[in-house]
Amino acid sequence: MSLYYAALFLHIVGALGLFAALALEWAGLSNLRRARTGGQFRDWAGLLQGLRRVGGPSGLTLIVTGIYLTVTRWGSQPWIILGLIGLVTMVVLGAVVTGRRVGSMAKELSGEGALSPALRRQLQDPVLLLSAWLRTGIGLGVVALMSAKPGLGGSLIILSGAVFLGFAAGLAAGARGRKTFSVVADSAES
Repeated sequence: MSLYYAALFLHIVGALGLFAALALEWAGLSNLRRARTGGQFRDWAGLLQGLRRVGGPSGLTLIVTGIYLTVTRWGSQPWIILGLIGLVTMVVLGAVVTGRRVGSMAKELSGEGALSPALRRQLQDPVLLLSAWLRTGIGLGVVALMSAKPGLGGSLIILSGAVFLGFAAGLAAGARGRKTFSVVADSAES
């Protein structure tokens, strides 16, 4: 096996690891939003905070092998540049939006008993879902770029379409989540 194919294999493994981290985040967010006690919250928040151990090495593998493949074989192509921008955007959104919100909520947690109404409202923050949907859309857009290897126009269309679809899905999920939470909260108060 040549160095090129080894790097390509590791590049694909990095992408698989990044999507595995996204899948774990989806599971963590889904269960965190259903948490009713401090213990449940800690369990799922711990999963989300531990994702750096999967996502970090996967992202680093993607970047290092991507740079190697670009320098040795692919050259500077629009799909590569936009793919890198997409990857960096995914990392920033995950750290700044999801990471900070979950970390802030974890600091507000007091005890093992029932979660406070304020913390339960924060768990229903539609921005958490929007961030996850947007990063999933961007990730799929980057995979489409890597598969099709289009020129600048095609790359912009693919990545813009992926961002749009991720954003639209996130807005729809956030609206659905708010509606569901208000129905559950109303029935709990009755």
